[in-house]
Amino acid sequence: MLAAKTSCKLSSLRSFLPHTSVPTASSLEALVSTRLLSSSDDIAWKPTFGEFIGEVSEIETENVVPEQGSHSPFHQLGDKNSRQSLIWKGQIMSLPGGHFSNQALGVVGTRPYTSFTPDCHFSSQSYDNGTTRVAHKFLSAIPRYVKIVEVGPRDGLQNEEEIVPTTVKVKLIEMLVSSGLTVVEATSFVSPKWVPQLADAKDVIAAIQCLEGARFPVLTPNLKGFEAAVAAGAKEVAIFAAASESFSKSNINCSIEESLARYHDVALAARKLSIPLRGYISCVVGCPVEGAVPPSKVAYVAKELFDMGCSEISLGDTIGVGTPGTVVPMLESVIDIVPVEKLAVHFHDTYGQALSNILASLQMGISTVDSSVSGLGGCPYAKGASGNVATEDVVYMLNGLGVETNVDLQKVILAGGFICKHLGRSSGSKTAIALSRTAIRASKL
Repeated sequence: MLAAKTSCKLSSLRSFLPHTSVPTASSLEALVSTRLLSSSDDIAWKPTFGEFIGEVSEIETENVVPEQGSHSPFHQLGDKNSRQSLIWKGQIMSLPGGHFSNQALGVVGTRPYTSFTPDCHFSSQSYDNGTTRVAHKFLSAIPRYVKIVEVGPRDGLQNEEEIVPTTVKVKLIEMLVSSGLTVVEATSFVSPKWVPQLADAKDVIAAIQCLEGARFPVLTPNLKGFEAAVAAGAKEVAIFAAASESFSKSNINCSIEESLARYHDVALAARKLSIPLRGYISCVVGCPVEGAVPPSKVAYVAKELFDMGCSEISLGDTIGVGTPGTVVPMLESVIDIVPVEKLAVHFHDTYGQALSNILASLQMGISTVDSSVSGLGGCPYAKGASGNVATEDVVYMLNGLGVETNVDLQKVILAGGFICKHLGRSSGSKTAIALSRTAIRASKL
């Protein structure tokens, strides 16, 4: 079973996206024009307009009921059973009602085309009566549903120079939960000496006890931290190891083997109390001291965490140096010994590679992704590490792939705006920035 899950190897990624035909501007209008949809003429296609993803073999448009006598706006090639259609990489802003969506392009409606200008609204959800999903040889392995683990309140805020008030942290968590995120990492029970930004962990947990609809794991570095977390009311905990000896010593002041011994004690205590345990592995492709990290080291630590009872293991590119070329071999090595459904990925976006790494991971069968609202975060013990991949950008990409997340993009953006306003900075999410600019332009019309 595991071998089948890893059949999408790096060689398939290297042949990525052939150059094929894309719709002309008039063809794009045809997709939203009642007059052209009801026409009996085929639509011309030219390889000259816009960017694209490539040739696909099939497209489902179960969310669209064709009008009587309407003609499909897809150029038919060969016999009646061999139809080729296209998915356009450009994001469509001409949906009915002027709504903005990053859904894959299929038949998007029959309302007469009027303007490409949105009216400040955008869609972040799949259509209720069906999701446009492309059967593409490069995308067919992607899960239909992806769980997003929001790490902003902990991993995001631990790296801030200024102490964020408890009330602000709690409000941020409430807003993230209201967006549909079902797992929000709330805080960390580490020594305030090392991470003073999270010294109010007990108060944060107390304030969110009544919040429903989400789980709130907390980070615990040792048995003492675990006991403090449980006493405060935490119902789920996480432990963190590293695949690099140097980073393990700088981050938690012990070797890899010493850290695993500590976590055996935590795992045993968690098992006795039936408390779920999550495991993190730092530096899965690169270390700020040692450089490249062999996949075998990551696999070894992952197997140790799995064997001690971790229900989920998050593989973290702590300094953001990974590319699909290094991430895929690492995942192959880990998936060989740990079930893929037990794995998550956690990418920092230092070199702008996080989304491409997530896409490669999805193709490998990963269905859980860590992210941070507005791209907040970094690591105080990893020089040069920038923020995590932004939750807004992950949701936007998954929406565009037709992958369900049950997360409302607009509400995540509002949560990001709230915390960024408090921190006095602009959002680290490209999606949030782009949609904000679009709304500003539309408001001036």
